[in-house]
Amino acid sequence: MNNAIETVLASLGRKSRFVSYFYQTVDFIRNQHVPTIALHIRDSRNVMYYNADFVDSLTVDEFTGLLVHELLHIVHNHNHRGLTGEDCMLQNLAQDMIVNSYIREHEKTFFSGGSGIGSAEALLVLPAGLPVIPEEYIRESGCADPRWEDLYRWLSAQPPDTIPDIDIDVFPLNEFDNEDGLSVSAENHILKKAADRDADSVTLPYNRTSDAEGIVFKDKDGAACMTGMHMLRNDRERMRLDANAERIFHMIRLDKDWESNRTFNEVSAIIEKLRDVDITSWRTLIKSYVDYFSQSAEWEYTYARFNRRYYSEGIYTPGRKFREKQILTVVVDVSGSMILKPEELESAFGVVEALQGKYIVHLVCVDEDVFIPRKDGEKFVPSDDYTTPYIYKKGDWKLIQTQKSGTTLFAPLFNRFMKGHRELLLIITDGYIYDMHSLRKYSPTVWVLPSGRMEPFAPPFGRVVTMRI
Repeated sequence: MNNAIETVLASLGRKSRFVSYFYQTVDFIRNQHVPTIALHIRDSRNVMYYNADFVDSLTVDEFTGLLVHELLHIVHNHNHRGLTGEDCMLQNLAQDMIVNSYIREHEKTFFSGGSGIGSAEALLVLPAGLPVIPEEYIRESGCADPRWEDLYRWLSAQPPDTIPDIDIDVFPLNEFDNEDGLSVSAENHILKKAADRDADSVTLPYNRTSDAEGIVFKDKDGAACMTGMHMLRNDRERMRLDANAERIFHMIRLDKDWESNRTFNEVSAIIEKLRDVDITSWRTLIKSYVDYFSQSAEWEYTYARFNRRYYSEGIYTPGRKFREKQILTVVVDVSGSMILKPEELESAFGVVEALQGKYIVHLVCVDEDVFIPRKDGEKFVPSDDYTTPYIYKKGDWKLIQTQKSGTTLFAPLFNRFMKGHRELLLIITDGYIYDMHSLRKYSPTVWVLPSGRMEPFAPPFGRVVTMRI
């Protein structure tokens, strides 16, 4: 083993027995084909491939920070949460930003705790220049601790020249099991390079079924950034890595000395939170957006506050009370191009109906124009009244019918109808919108797309959720 690695592992035993415990189960294997480090799985064991020159270039504290960085990717379950068919570089960048920001926030407390475990006074540091959550995102969203999926969507909507100047190389890693290197020839070493993100976006699938691949961040000069290689593992490898990690965490939990350790308790809370919530679920994603954004102020009448105007005359009537009510406006694209299948429309409104009781749902329809629906027998037809909202009731989705027009225009909705509104706008559409360039920005907006859509959908604002039926 490299002397620098031995030094770091020895120091980890003093700084954090939790991190040290994990890396005692990892085999460190030298491989000069890896530009930095890569945590992988081989023969059911955790392995860390490392470039000796890279490791020697780091201080003990910097390499320690990178080991914690790689462990936190596992803790946050990033391997299982890739968005298939989308920008691979930005997804990995968002994940790195989340982990790096966590480390920056906990740099003074990660190696300190009770009961003498991990109580050595030390800072958790990373090599300089690694990306963190942008301040602009925090200002716009009001959230300093986002999920990486939310951060990725925000990055995707930013102008290319505002994205950190980072490039990637994608490395094949078949039979990547010894220091002799790769089983492929040197000329095939680099499979794909995203030199221009707009012209050549990397859209590698995450759920690999064959050979794994490694993504390496590179700076503007073409040198590998001082961070780990991201692995695109197949399902079997991910399951094995998770099983190994869970076994280690379980063994640590059995040790009563860890009960008061702040770092381990905090990491355990992250693991339990991710386990309890299916963050890959589009339904969960919609609910989280609704809970975060949809509320507005309204007047209501209540007997808890009597009407003083009539009370002096002996008449007790309910008075008006101002309270916060949560409102959600759901817009359905009913144009002829709408290709949502009935089961997908039912699933989308199943999420909406699960929110009723807590939220008042206003239903709006759009094709060439925007209209509030009204019931006409067993279907919805346009109402002439634009001032009175239609309050959605359970099962109303069955009355929604596709109109004759093949054109979808959303400018009437955003540029006229939503003036003065501030509640969350949930739009169910196939994404074929002809006037996207002329829409006035409305925030917050969530676009819900059908599962069968293959073309990329990049609205000028809002969040995008794709149904998976």
